Amino acid sequence: MNTSWLDDCIMYQFYPLGLCGAPHENSWDWSNTWNAATRPIRRIDRVLLWIEQLKKLNVNAVYFSPVLQSDTHGYNTRDFYTLDSRLGSNEDFAAVCNTLHENGIRILFDSLFNHVGRGFWAFRDIRNNMQKSRYIDWFAEIDFSRNTPCSDGFYYKSYEDNWDFPELNLENEDVVQHIFGAIRKWVDMFAIDGLRVGLADFMSQKFLRRLREFSSNMSAGLGGNLAILGEVYDSNSCKKIVNEKKAHASTNSELHSSIVNSVKTKNFFELDFTLRREFGVEGIYTHTTLANFLDNHDITRFAQVVHDKEILRLAWGLLFALPGIPCIYYGSEWGVLGSNDEVSHWGVRPSFEKPVWNDLTDFIQKVSLLRKKSPALRYGNYRYVFLSKSQYIFSRESCGQTIFIAVNASEEGCLVEPKGGYGYAAFEGLHGIFADLISEEQFNFNGSVFLPPKSIQYLERIKISFL
Repeated sequence: MNTSWLDDCIMYQFYPLGLCGAPHENSWDWSNTWNAATRPIRRIDRVLLWIEQLKKLNVNAVYFSPVLQSDTHGYNTRDFYTLDSRLGSNEDFAAVCNTLHENGIRILFDSLFNHVGRGFWAFRDIRNNMQKSRYIDWFAEIDFSRNTPCSDGFYYKSYEDNWDFPELNLENEDVVQHIFGAIRKWVDMFAIDGLRVGLADFMSQKFLRRLREFSSNMSAGLGGNLAILGEVYDSNSCKKIVNEKKAHASTNSELHSSIVNSVKTKNFFELDFTLRREFGVEGIYTHTTLANFLDNHDITRFAQVVHDKEILRLAWGLLFALPGIPCIYYGSEWGVLGSNDEVSHWGVRPSFEKPVWNDLTDFIQKVSLLRKKSPALRYGNYRYVFLSKSQYIFSRESCGQTIFIAVNASEEGCLVEPKGGYGYAAFEGLHGIFADLISEEQFNFNGSVFLPPKSIQYLERIKISFL
């Protein structure tokens, strides 16, 4: 099964309801008995204004956060078969997907099967018809002898006791086939390349296995097979869901936390610990594809956390140098700010008329191109080289290429000198003529390496020194 295209991805995440300026709440048309959708308003075309930005950033896959008909934010789904009418029609979205494919950009479709919204057509049927409904078994733990705070006259299981999210019964064959029918439509109409499966570590693992088996015979829009990228919150769950019978890859929340904490505190010990644990010689994810991110639709923007522009560049340099798929959240490439809170996520899901290009975007373009060209940065192993609190050197090696990533978060330059012994302070030194692929400068190292203040370097040896 060929899903190797995932390993070569530079991914970009859109949150279309936010980007396109859609109303935060969906309207209702009760004469539409299927999903109560109102007349579509074509807003999804705004994505097309980003194509040149994506290509300049060497992006070759976009991940669309929820675009299906929903009550409010996209994750309280009304209908698996229809584009949210606040964004347009199915035909409108198909045209956008076709244009992305024409530009060599793959498409991952956000798919949340664990639960739906209270406006989901089958759930509304239960509310209207109570015990006479045909869809009682479509949902988990329906009980007419109990009630909920919503006063529906019955109890149902909800995701994390959020009554906006009735959980589906993924053991019900009719539910499974309804979902599979929707995926067939997404493949036929939108020619998607993969599924980003939300809450993959929470949902029925039996269903996840069936989803992999079902999708394994489907072709991706730009060739290869349909890929499954699972969302996980617990780092140990990556091992549980990523294997040959479930997802092909997963998000890497543990590495995200380590990058944020290490860069924010200018202390790289946590990041090194995580990388050793995950990708070291005996790392638990050495042969696992994981997706890395600095921010997304659910968390405070990284630029809001780290206000120093030079440190922000350092973090982006790390993202493109680490094992896994780098993912850019829309707007973050030009340093957009935004805070998340427990009441609303819309602060990190803003609307933009068009993309912006600035010095930070220039830098991300540079490191994304280096990753695109470098087998070591795409596939290489992880090897620790040197570590102190604010200085860090590690290497990536593959296909005969070795790149040393040298980082200094301190406001002062630092000369790292060879030192024998064991432990973090030990350093064999670098010897020879090296090119910094980012700055395009060359250095002749005789063991000692100078790390400029607030810097990241991608160092590749171009000549061995015999002195």
